[in-house]
Amino acid sequence: MDLGRLSKYYGYIMSAVFFFGGLFVIFGVLIPEYVPEQFRITAGIVLMLWAVYRFVITGMRSRRNDDE
Repeated sequence: MDLGRLSKYYGYIMSAVFFFGGLFVIFGVLIPEYVPEQFRITAGIVLMLWAVYRFVITGMRSRRNDDE
């Protein structure tokens, strides 16, 4: 397996990890209940947006490498 394919799979896996991590933060699984709810929601949304960004960037790099 070449490095480009491995990088693509790693990017998609990390995107999924960040997305589900964001969900777990929002629902209070990863952050204790005494942390303010607004902070948990904000941190969770930031993680989920980062996941979407990583997913899009990984897809764009994958298509660019396939074209070469």
